[in-house]
Formats: sequence, structure tokens, C-alpha cells
Amino acid sequence: METHKKILIVEDDEEMRALLEDFFLEEGFETESVSDGSEAFRKLVHESFLLVLTDVRMPGLTGLDILPGIRKLQPEVPIVVVTAFGSEDIREKAFIRGATAYLEKPIQFYKLREILHETLSSSKSLVKRKDTYSV
Repeated sequence: METHKKILIVEDDEEMRALLEDFFLEEGFETESVSDGSEAFRKLVHESFLLVLTDVRMPGLTGLDILPGIRKLQPEVPIVVVTAFGSEDIREKAFIRGATAYLEKPIQFYKLREILHETLSSSKSLVKRKDTYSV
């Protein structure tokens, strides 16, 4: 499966999904967007991605719920977790379950750009960094 330059966005808020899509398109990436964890799994079974960005709080399967499954389906894909309800506990759970980076909302897009480029550079050299950026 070829990843091209495609990023999977898992975000239940339609406005936030659109903002993230625009951001990644401006950065030169293709995007696929889904509104929940179940839809994310359907995409991940059939398609490889360069990076997955997931919100934490969503109906059904949460971002934390889907992290181990993403790791099983695509072990090398970097995963960025974003949340409006950040805490040290959520941050820790995210990394334990397989997140590569963590970012609190409201998203500061310059920080997301830093995470994007550092994470993709690290994943290319197979050195996974666990950077935390909080607002």
C-alpha cells in the first residue's frame, strides 16, 4: 500500500475537520477525513497513511480507544493526538497507547506545523520522538 502524502484526520467536529484539511492541504499533503473511530478503522484497513491525527473526545470510539488498533494496523504511522480537554493523565494515556505527539486545543497551527515536520522527519529515520506541545 502506497502512502503518498496522505494524512488521516479523525475529528467529529465538522468545522475543525475543515480547518485541519485546509492546513494540511496548504502544507502540501492530501487528506482523508472521518468523524469517528469506527470510520478511521475502515480507512486504515484498506489504505496506508503518512500520519494520523485524531481528536480524543468523539462519540463511540474515542481517540484514546483507537490508538492501540491503529498501532496494530499500521505500526509505523505517526499518530498526533489533539484534545480540548487536556490533562497530564490524558497525555500519559495517549503516549502509553501509541501516540507520537500530543497537542491541546485550541490548536496553534505553527505548533502543529512543527509537530508535523519533526514527526515525519523522525519517522523517516525510524526514530520516534514523543514531543508534547501544549497551549
